[in-house]
Amino acid sequence: CRDQHGGRIPDTLEGLMALPGVGPKMAHLVMHAAFNQQRGICVDTHVHRIANQLGWVKTQTAEGTRVALESLLPKREWKTINALLVGLGQMQQQASCQLVDRCVRG
Repeated sequence: CRDQHGGRIPDTLEGLMALPGVGPKMAHLVMHAAFNQQRGICVDTHVHRIANQLGWVKTQTAEGTRVALESLLPKREWKTINALLVGLGQMQQQASCQLVDRCVRG
């Protein structure tokens, strides 16, 4: 990073993902947090699992979920969906709190 980008964080998705250990999730997070540019949805394990459990998508990977959610949701919702689903996913991990099952089953 120091040699290729003059010691600065790359300001493109491609530049970020070219760095060792940086994938789409982190690249989208950095673009939003560091550069105030919402280029896509940041999808982690929680977002991937919850979006599938809710029946919003039927995907096998977090990257597949990202692509599917971006086509499903209006761009104005991209900023907030990660925080909402991560929070729900963390609550869902508690054995006594199966929120998604209760929501889906009615």
